[in-house]
Amino acid sequence: MLYNFELQMLGVLLLPVMTAAGIFLWFKRRKANQELTDAENNDSLNI
Repeated sequence: MLYNFELQMLGVLLLPVMTAAGIFLWFKRRKANQELTDAENNDSLNI
């Protein structure tokens, strides 16, 4: 059974890891959306 101190340490480790993963995924999604927008703009100019 986990006690209060172990749960606190688990939270201290998980919070920055989850924050970094969220920021990484946000940048990844933003880059994909930007590439999609650029591709749509290029297609509309070439028609």
